[in-house]
Amino acid sequence: MSKLSMKTNDIVTLCVLVSDENPELKFILLDNEPLTLGRTQQTGIVDQRMSKNQMKFVADYSTARVLVEQLGSNRSAVNDESMIKGEKRLLNHGDKVSLLFNSNFTYHLDFVTPPTYGVDSNKRTTNCLDKEISPKKPRSDSTSKWETRDGTLLVYNSSNIVHKDKIAAFDMDGTLIVTQSGKVFPVDENDWKMYSPEVTTSINKLFDDGYKIVIFTNQGGIGVNKVNEKTFKKKIENILKVIETPVQVFIATRKDIYRKPAPGMWNVLVSDYNGGLSVDMDKSFFCGDAAGRPARSSADGKSIKKDHSCCDRLFAMNIGLKFYTPEEYFLKESTGVLYTLPVFNPNDVMSNILYTDLTSKVLFSPNKEMIIMVGCPGSGKSYFASNKLFCHDRMKIINRDTLGSWQKCVSEAKKYLSGVSWSVVIDNTNPDIESRKRFIDVAKSLKIPCRVFLMNVSKDHAKHNNKFRELTDRKHQKVSDATINFYFSKFQEPSKNEGIDEIVKINFVPHFKDPEHEKLYKMFLL
Repeated sequence: MSKLSMKTNDIVTLCVLVSDENPELKFILLDNEPLTLGRTQQTGIVDQRMSKNQMKFVADYSTARVLVEQLGSNRSAVNDESMIKGEKRLLNHGDKVSLLFNSNFTYHLDFVTPPTYGVDSNKRTTNCLDKEISPKKPRSDSTSKWETRDGTLLVYNSSNIVHKDKIAAFDMDGTLIVTQSGKVFPVDENDWKMYSPEVTTSINKLFDDGYKIVIFTNQGGIGVNKVNEKTFKKKIENILKVIETPVQVFIATRKDIYRKPAPGMWNVLVSDYNGGLSVDMDKSFFCGDAAGRPARSSADGKSIKKDHSCCDRLFAMNIGLKFYTPEEYFLKESTGVLYTLPVFNPNDVMSNILYTDLTSKVLFSPNKEMIIMVGCPGSGKSYFASNKLFCHDRMKIINRDTLGSWQKCVSEAKKYLSGVSWSVVIDNTNPDIESRKRFIDVAKSLKIPCRVFLMNVSKDHAKHNNKFRELTDRKHQKVSDATINFYFSKFQEPSKNEGIDEIVKINFVPHFKDPEHEKLYKMFLL
């Protein structure tokens, strides 16, 4: 049966992915049941370039098509056309899928009847095939269900969940529950108890008052395999048995757009998990214990440590919800406790509309010169060099990331500056006197002026930029906070005493192609 002969009204009884290299290896896609393939025992693939969750497939038997989504960092392909992380394609009968672009890990898609492959219900090839093969029923409000979004977000829908325009949202650890052991982190999945007797009373009253109860929780331990996903899911189900009210739960397992204070969990609730109902923001709220409060005493005089972070309060601020601490909401304590927000406020950046307070002529010299960039990862240094300096048609940018070593950068600088008209930009971090001296000495030896362009960006600002880049540009190489911390530990303020002719401070000016990106940038992300 060719791709063209497969019609959407054909009776499709089975959808199969068949390995081109080993036709005995087959993966059955049940109707509307997601299947993720990657570097697992299931596929037998051990290539480290491939993610354990490389591609996700969802078959739709009614249209005889499969939606495939790229999850892994390295490219996959459909019909030899590469895909990047986050990209989605629709597959038809006969289409070819490569789990890695330009590899032998290829499969073709068949919508068939079971006898074609002789697949017996007791001899199926994947873990998901221990179910009877039958069309999946649409999601029912009377069925509890776990789902996974984008390979990182876990979603649980309680039995009889009813979508509402009023949302009562809660953090979990330290808000709805605390550890029985008294330790900060639970010793196992059974180490929990309700925060207070008022929790179940309050939640049941909210439900009776027409609210949908939602939990948003960060559980990064699952993403790094420190917490077992299966046992944690059981823990959630046990907690909800105590609450005895229909609840929706969103669990962020990685440091991505879904992790608070980023708004991803809230956005996916509103867009996909509220039955198409708009949320009444004035009547909805979020309650969490990570509120940026200092060390303090409880009403009965007991000492309380400072909050481990401010992410719950920032999450509420980012999405525009009223915020309560558990003490305020459940125990009705005074709201007078002080709290501290991050020093860096991303909204303040928007006032820096110019790269420098000086005129634009200062950026360019008609004569040959060396410009040494000084700035940490995430400071906008490379963007500025490429977009504001490289437009000078006699300018050459020299970068260690491209050349591999500072020695090669020095060699390239000498080569171009020894020519007739080339100027050079040293686009490295250059945090200290030693790293700058290597290039200043080249300029001195050739009697060429040397200027330093210093990125006027704080450590917290750089970390915010770096996090924003991670959330919006999946192709960019990730930079850890430790790398930014290391830069500032080595930083020495540039001085003319080093042999520099001029030091120009450059402000960070954000640029956005997407209005949604601008909206995200103005949020607290750390």
